[in-house]
Amino acid sequence: MVCSVCGGYISDREYNYSINNYGKVLCRECQEDYANLKNKHEKRKANSTPEAQKLFNILIKMGFKAQLEKWDGYKHIDIAIPDKRVNIEVDGKYHQSKKQALADLKRTYHSFKKEYVTLRIPNQLVQEDTVFETASYIKEFLNESEAQLNEGLDDD
Repeated sequence: MVCSVCGGYISDREYNYSINNYGKVLCRECQEDYANLKNKHEKRKANSTPEAQKLFNILIKMGFKAQLEKWDGYKHIDIAIPDKRVNIEVDGKYHQSKKQALADLKRTYHSFKKEYVTLRIPNQLVQEDTVFETASYIKEFLNESEAQLNEGLDDD
């Protein structure tokens, strides 16, 4: 057997342990790296804003396969919906500064190069009086986006 990450040979014992604990074939070194990355990601999820968590939970209840604090290789995305190729960033007042706005634009461009659309949702739209209306518009956007993607496939 070989490690699915580094390609190094592993023992039967390492194979069984990695499958049982990680769901993939990993050598000891890669198991350690994987565990560290997973822990780092879990901590990042715990640091997610209450607004992002609230919107995420509603989108999950609507049936979307959303992911909270997804790492895309460049940055953490507040809410990602990979099957729709959409990222959602829930922005607080911090994002209104010129420096942060430019950083956000760069992040949006990075996602766009990967053929992902980024929706930027201000915190004000995720408050109790507007969160469900906001989620409904996101749902409409996602459904329309999927319809347009499917139309493009039909044209081929």
